[in-house]
Formats: sequence, structure tokens, C-alpha cells
Amino acid sequence: MMAAFLTVNFAGAVLYAVVKAARKERVGVAAFFIFLPGFGYIIYFLPRLIHRLSGKESYDRDSLVKRFQIELAAEHPDVERALGIVPVEDAMAVSATAEKRALLLSQLKKDVGENYKTLLAAENDEDSESAHYVAAAKMEAYRVQQQKWMECYKAYQKDPAQPANFHAACAALQALIDGRILSSREQVIYKKTFCELIEAQEQSGGEMPSREEYEVYLAYLVESGQQEAAERVWNEKRDYVGSERGYMKMIEMYYQQKDKDKFQQCMRELRADRQVRLSAQGLEVLRYWMQRE
Repeated sequence: MMAAFLTVNFAGAVLYAVVKAARKERVGVAAFFIFLPGFGYIIYFLPRLIHRLSGKESYDRDSLVKRFQIELAAEHPDVERALGIVPVEDAMAVSATAEKRALLLSQLKKDVGENYKTLLAAENDEDSESAHYVAAAKMEAYRVQQQKWMECYKAYQKDPAQPANFHAACAALQALIDGRILSSREQVIYKKTFCELIEAQEQSGGEMPSREEYEVYLAYLVESGQQEAAERVWNEKRDYVGSERGYMKMIEMYYQQKDKDKFQQCMRELRADRQVRLSAQGLEVLRYWMQRE
């Protein structure tokens, strides 16, 4: 029995040494097991087992001895990964099927509500599973945004005199409309709902909509085909809607109506309005039509 015990003890020490050597760790403890059969294992492993069962974390030697501020330590960027960043559309076009799926899943795990917009390029991908990922993400985003809109709208209906309820309802509805998850028919319905919300607030005599809300109101009137109402708002609420977005929407509307006089008048008003600061895209549109003249 003693010979068998020593044989097992020796075999355990050799096995421990082989495992440690494979991990490129020190193997000197194996000699401790050989020269102290049985008790060597108890002395070495028992404290570790007790420590694990107690659930206490070991101390951080760097933070204890060197007093390092670990949370403020500089984080070195992954240069290879940073330089390999490309637009999602390009990545989807050149990647293999497995890479597409991995890309989609990694983005969706971060935040479905935000990242699904960047992945819409894969909505009609030839890989059915990749397209399924995007469709599932859109459904989840629609559920969240629809629920948010309904909660805000119910709060507004319960207390329409509270300005915060009105602004929250407008913001939630605009997020749903601009989320690129609605069908064209739903877009028309919800845009009309937004316009009705603004009009109801005006008639209630409460706090007036903000400048940004009036700009969205004008844009939705134009996009939903309510041209007379859009022109009325443009003439009566110029102080609110006289921005780059407002001018561009009216220019677009007059162009579609083929109303040359009003189109040119709107262009002249834009050029003369010193309060409007055009973006690069707005300047490009203005210069194009100036050259056409």
C-alpha cells in the first residue's frame, strides 16, 4: 500500500510539473510534492481551495505596492483594428457570409436602438440570415419606439396643459417617423398625426411649439402633400420656419408644383435673408440654381 501511495504521489507530481511546463510556469513545487508525499498537496492546495470558497478577491499588487491609479491608466488603442475601419456598406459588399453575420451580430449586441440604422444596407442582402438579422433588429426598434410614442401620447392626452408632455410626444413621434422603420403608408399616417398634434396645441392656447417643432411641421406638411397648409405656415410663421430646412422644403415644393414665379421668389428671399446660415449642401443647391439663372 505504501508503494502504491508513493507511486500515485510521484505520478501526480510529474503530471503537475508537465502541466506547469506546458504553461511556461515554474515547476519547482513538484519537488515539494515528492519529498512531502500527501501532505505537500494538502499544504499547497488547501489554502487555495478555502480562498476560492470564501469568495474573496485577491489584492492587486500593482495598486497596493506601487499605488497605481488603475482606472486612470492610459488605454493603448488597437491600431490594426482602428486602421481597418470601413463603412458598413463597403464591408457588407466585400465580406464573406460568415464575416457579414459576425459584423451584424457585433453591432446589434452593442445597442439595437442606435446601430440598426447603420446596418440597413444589409436588409436586402443575398444571404437570407444576414437579412433576417436586420429585419429582427428593425422589428425590435419599431417596438421600442412605438411603445415610447404611445406612452408619451397618453401622458399628453392626460395632461395637455403640461408643456413637457407636449414636447416629449413630439420628440417620440418624430423619432418614430425618422427611424427608417416605417412603410411609406405608415410614414404618411404618422406625419399627418404630427401635424395634427401641432395644430391641436396651437388651438389649445397653451405653450407654442418650439422653432424646431415648427420646422418639422412644415417639412411634414410638404412631404404629406398638404401644400396649401404648408404655404400658409410658411407665410404666417416665417420667424419660426425661416431656416435652411424651411427654405429648402418650400423650394422643393414650388419646384414640384412647377411654379416658376414662387420658386424664384423663394430663392431671392433665401439669398437676401442674412439670418440663415447655409450648410455646405445648402450652398451647393443655391449656387446650382444661381448658375441656372
